[in-house]
Amino acid sequence: PSYATMASPSSSPNATNATYCYLDIDLNEHRSKLALSAAFVDATDTRYGLSSPDLQLLGGSELARLPELLSTDHEWKDKIIVSAGANNDGIEVKAPDAGNRIVFELDWDAAPLACENFATLCSNGGGDRSFLNPPEKKVPPAPVGDSGKPLTYRKSIIHRVIPGFIVQGGDFVFGNGSGGESIYNNGKKFKDERAGLVKKHDARGLLSMGNSGKNSNTSQFFITFAPAPQCDGKHVIFGKVVSGFSVLNAIEKMATGASDETPSQTVKISDCGIWTPLSTPAAGYWYDKPDPDSFTGISSLFLVRPRVAVVAPNTAAVEKFENELGSTCVVISVEDGEKVLELLTSFMADVVLLAPACKGILQKITELPKSWTTRQSGIAISQVILEAKPVDALNIVRQQSWIAKHKNWQLDGGST
Repeated sequence: PSYATMASPSSSPNATNATYCYLDIDLNEHRSKLALSAAFVDATDTRYGLSSPDLQLLGGSELARLPELLSTDHEWKDKIIVSAGANNDGIEVKAPDAGNRIVFELDWDAAPLACENFATLCSNGGGDRSFLNPPEKKVPPAPVGDSGKPLTYRKSIIHRVIPGFIVQGGDFVFGNGSGGESIYNNGKKFKDERAGLVKKHDARGLLSMGNSGKNSNTSQFFITFAPAPQCDGKHVIFGKVVSGFSVLNAIEKMATGASDETPSQTVKISDCGIWTPLSTPAAGYWYDKPDPDSFTGISSLFLVRPRVAVVAPNTAAVEKFENELGSTCVVISVEDGEKVLELLTSFMADVVLLAPACKGILQKITELPKSWTTRQSGIAISQVILEAKPVDALNIVRQQSWIAKHKNWQLDGGST
């Protein structure tokens, strides 16, 4: 038996309710540093003549002043987070360029044991609870494993980054690759699953089990940066990245080339959970906003960056869309209608924008994929695939798409 299957079926991750999972990756303690800057602005805006107590509402010149103000303030300078890395003063005033979230599609057919293990460790003690039936708003604490550590990836360390090869994590016991614990039989190692073992490590973004030899799977996993044939037949592939390649790129840049293969700066899983399409945001970042009404003094907001597939006649036109949408959206360049359908079917894009010269695609796509209609009957195709000129792109995403009507999402750089 597993810890997961001890609960009722509706409250356990399974192939039906946990097709996708996500990890939120915090690079070089960016989240804590941004939270410190937000708290500093909230407390000292009047003292320093800032235009707002909200960090996100400050202008560029004010943001440029903040590092000096914070590092010289008698009361606040000792709170600055000093972490590893050259030329790092421990202050962040802007959102992370790449965002935080990586979304995986799990292959339950090939490796149900590995998938249940990963999904349970993602959902325990954190993350979105909307996959449960009925959904839970309050997140229960993760159960404690045989190692004495909570059975969750939340707040665990990514300990190994090798450029052109893999990034490895999941050792929530020791944080260095020497430990790990599964959800099965009091944390014991579980067997390799043949269907996952025969799959090829032939692409970037594959999710595979880390192990110490045959049939020795615990909680460690790795993600490929490139084809890794040396792992074929030795490691069970049980999923792939479907969103968040910009985060994967940022992690790869943390490699040092050192013999111990540790990243140059701290790489941490700050949150994790089951990803429910059309309900859980796929891209964005965490912002810990000062909130005097909260018990902890902060409200943790996930600021959503819509994934926008842009269909435009040429590269120059795509660049115009990218410039107008800016960093508040994740832009995916698409060449034709078939690719649009593929992205939507697999939930790799939230919205499609068609340049006027490409609006003929609308005639070819007359309805949303079944993967959408079976989950959310209230979303119309006119809220998903929209015609737009670059100059109007951001307003159309924020005002006319289905995302604009999502009650629980707060958009990066905009309102709900």
